[in-house]
Amino acid sequence: MKNNFELNLSLVVVLFLAAVYIVYEALSIPAGGHPFGHTLGILGALLMIMTEILYSARKRWQIFNFGQVRHWLSFHIFTGIVGPALVLMHTGLVFRGLAGLTMLLTVLVVISGFLGRYIYTAVPRTVAGLEIDRRTLEAQAIGQQHNLTIWAADKPARVQALVQQETARPADHQELSAAAVLTRRIQEYRQRQQLNAAIRKLDKEERLKMAEVKKSIRQQQRLLRQIDSLQTVQQMMGLWHTLHVPLGLTLFTAMFIHIGASIYYSGL
Repeated sequence: MKNNFELNLSLVVVLFLAAVYIVYEALSIPAGGHPFGHTLGILGALLMIMTEILYSARKRWQIFNFGQVRHWLSFHIFTGIVGPALVLMHTGLVFRGLAGLTMLLTVLVVISGFLGRYIYTAVPRTVAGLEIDRRTLEAQAIGQQHNLTIWAADKPARVQALVQQETARPADHQELSAAAVLTRRIQEYRQRQQLNAAIRKLDKEERLKMAEVKKSIRQQQRLLRQIDSLQTVQQMMGLWHTLHVPLGLTLFTAMFIHIGASIYYSGL
């Protein structure tokens, strides 16, 4: 999921679909019962069904064991965004009755999905998408700290002090709270600003030396933050699954009833 590829692709596709919908609205009166509206609804429903089934099947069924989990997750996110966008266009932006309830549930599931992805990215993972355990993370942090200490050994005192200050783990460190996990991007930004401000206070030669390890310092900060939030993130993911799965099942129950009713009354 490097560089949020699936999100960027979803945005491009949704913008394209929005342009198509604008043309459709200019040439016709949008309605779910219109052939074009039916087509949008069918495609959206198929993508949403794929969202619900394929990623779960990849994780749980040995017979479906091909492709990396992270790629299936990216596909899950893509279909989970584009599918609801198509369903929204299918409604003609008219919400009433069971169709309105289904659309409301769809919006809730999509919002829940974005939240789940954000929490998911707080869990450190391998290139294949497998979760890294605490012991491995701690070993990486110790190794990184050792390398930084060796690098700083022959550097000016102020450089050594700054490296130690920015990468040392406090003796009284505690597991980060759920609020800290949800606001981690803000914390990361503040850490970067603080590091840059501290480097600017050094003289020119010291700043040049710090530029050599700036990336390593930020990596060490990220490792320590991941270690201190690992348990909280796992608990949050468990709670999220407890809420997201029933919400998704409720959505698909309402959607299938809506589809069945539409077919039944269209037949009459």
